[in-house]
Amino acid sequence: MVMMLKSCPLGKTLRRGDLRDALVAYAQAETQAGHIETMSLRAAARDLGVSSGAVYRHFADKDELLKAVVHLGFLDLRERYFAIRAENDKATSAEQAVARAFAFGQSYVAFASENPTLWRLMFGRIGVMCRDEQVKDEEMMRYTILDAVAHNINDLHELGALTRKPDIQDVRFAWSAIHGAADLAQSGVRHDHADMQLVAKETMVRSLRSMGCREELLVEPTLS
Repeated sequence: MVMMLKSCPLGKTLRRGDLRDALVAYAQAETQAGHIETMSLRAAARDLGVSSGAVYRHFADKDELLKAVVHLGFLDLRERYFAIRAENDKATSAEQAVARAFAFGQSYVAFASENPTLWRLMFGRIGVMCRDEQVKDEEMMRYTILDAVAHNINDLHELGALTRKPDIQDVRFAWSAIHGAADLAQSGVRHDHADMQLVAKETMVRSLRSMGCREELLVEPTLS
């Protein structure tokens, strides 16, 4: 579940300094409900019982508010991935590295399924605007979601699970494949999307196979 800021109940007076968080929480709720097309800063001001001027002191426009929501979405996805493969947490066996690869795919698909509107914002125009700012943040860029995937693939190679040394194109292929599976499910094109965890597993199997992963490792893995 995406990190949700606590919203202020309608009609309750906001304390000084609370408005920004209340606006972000409001936008999160509207995003989760799929109402971003009709959401506006004026509507937020009305529903929160504050003046439009007060709202515009925090966010210049709707895009700026949605960027704050998308930023929290990226933080949530980042936490999910780092829980699977932290920066210095190398896999100790090929089986564990394969299990982590499966977990990455399943976590990504689950995130997209749980947060369809947010997910599309993250990988659309607003997400690009947000990432343009994130690249200036040294802490955010020190170890990224893509790094977690890449390091795990390198773990696979170092543990003898792959027949060749992987490169950045392998990482991009694996990412593109699981993103495509999630996208097709969201758009209703995949008729098997009722079991998206299985779709995620099968997608990762094919990605690992393309890197020369030993076939005996491509069975139902366990994270333990």
